[in-house]
Order: sequence, then structure tokens, then C-alpha cells
Amino acid sequence: MPVDVLAFGPHPDDAEIGCGGLLRKMKDLGYRTGIIDVTSGDMGWGTPEIRAEEGRRAGERLRIDERECMDLGDCRVEDTFENRCAAAALIRKYRPELVLAPYYDLPIGRGLGHNDHYKSGELVANAYNLAHLAKAPVAGEPFQAKAIWFYFVPPGTRPTLIVDISQQAEDWLAAIDEHQTQFYHPDRPRPAHLPHPREAFESYARYWGWQIGVKYGQAFLSTSPLKVDDPMLLVKGVTPRP
Repeated sequence: MPVDVLAFGPHPDDAEIGCGGLLRKMKDLGYRTGIIDVTSGDMGWGTPEIRAEEGRRAGERLRIDERECMDLGDCRVEDTFENRCAAAALIRKYRPELVLAPYYDLPIGRGLGHNDHYKSGELVANAYNLAHLAKAPVAGEPFQAKAIWFYFVPPGTRPTLIVDISQQAEDWLAAIDEHQTQFYHPDRPRPAHLPHPREAFESYARYWGWQIGVKYGQAFLSTSPLKVDDPMLLVKGVTPRP
């Protein structure tokens, strides 16, 4: 079935981390949501089967309506024409108004700069365009989503918008916790002096929330202008920072 918001995540936990709060909020607002895992996370901790089950449970926390995996190969994602067509077919299948993808201009390396993160951003951005071309060799009827926003906005990059997820933060963090193999793996002990990854995610959400005067927020970047009919809707309810 079609969804209103379709988020692409490089690995089974990335969409939860980067835009899970927004996805949960969209359910509260009455919209249908979906997640596409670009890979099964087969190079990470746990098996693809275990990670798929963790993703299923996380999706229940976020009340996701649809989820499937492209299985393009962990650490092997490339922005090829074939992969663009595969992603475009999913956009045509689910026909979302809003597409979400990881930011494509990340510093290369571990963490945000993982190959699959920025390559997935490039791949989905190109598929977003390809999906509407009638002559493209893509399954399904041509479809143009209305917008694509990027998550995993890195430090030092100004986001286009920040979404208040204060009311959804508990479910968002609980969804992240479902990925036990990635954040609670017994063979991956963390030094006592280092914060748990969940604390880091929560800190980022607090930082972005502080920017708009709320407890928790998630940041997004749009490369296209946003249409606003009533500019006052952007400032009503905003609490000025102290």
C-alpha cells in the first residue's frame, strides 16, 4: 500500500536513528510511513535474520506501516544505474509524498561517513528523480514525490528545518534500543568512561531541540526551496532561546 513518508536507511538501524522521531510523529498526525533498508547489515554484529527481526520490533515501536530490504550489500552500496532503478521502483511502489535519505556530503570514515551512508544518499537522490521518468526502465507507473529531505546532518552544517519530536522521543529511543546486536552486543564491551550510543543520540536530539526551544528535535536538510503559504505557521509556538 502507498505511504506518505518513505525513509531509506543504509543499514537496519539507520532510519530509526536519523529520522525515527519524525516517522513516529507522522503516525501521530495520521500519516502512513515506511522504511527501506538499503542493506541487511550483514557485515555488522549479528546475522541478517537477527537484524531483520530487530528492525521489525523497532518498526513496531515507531508504528511503521511498511518495511522491506533492498539487500544491496553492507559496505558495498554504490550509486549505479541498476541500483537507482531498484530504488526508483520502490518509490513508484509506495508513492510517498516525502522521501527521507541520509545526507550525501559526509566526511568519509567511520560513523556518519560510512560508505553506505553517503552512497545511499546519492543513490536515493538520483532515484527520486528517475522515478518520474516515463522512459526509465523502472518497474511501476512513473511517480514524482513532492520532496526529499536528508537526515544525519553533520556538525557544522546548518539544517533547513528541525522537527519537534519531544512527544515521540520515548518511542524513538525505545526503537533504537531494539537493535540489541548493534548497541548491547556482549562481544563489544564499551569502556566505562565512554557514553552509550543511545546517550549520544539523545544528546544530538537535545541539541537540535534547543535550537527551536523544545526538549528534543531532529534536523533535516532540503536542497530545494520549501513552499510556505502562511509564514506565521513557522514561528507560532516557537519558544525563544534564553
